[in-house]
Amino acid sequence: MHQAPTFLLAALVTLGPNSLPAQTETAVQIRISGETCLIGNLDVPCSDVGAKLRELGTPLDAHIHLSGNTHASYRATSAAIDSLRRAGFKLKMGLINVQPQ
Repeated sequence: MHQAPTFLLAALVTLGPNSLPAQTETAVQIRISGETCLIGNLDVPCSDVGAKLRELGTPLDAHIHLSGNTHASYRATSAAIDSLRRAGFKLKMGLINVQPQ
């Protein structure tokens, strides 16, 4: 009966604190405004978004939130999505429509 807690304690000591690395999720917010995209404070052409994120060391499984204002064009949005795909980012698409208030 006392062997189970002793075994668990021994296993934890053996594994040490580095055995289970912390899983952190990277989230990136990209805003499309007109014909350019904003990544934080960086204003880049939407066709270069994927390459810029790779250059910045963004993991390919990062959570990328792409949003556009009322001036975002279809061409800019499409260019950003294509750029992310070409750069190897995994995309899960969702669409949220909000009516102006």
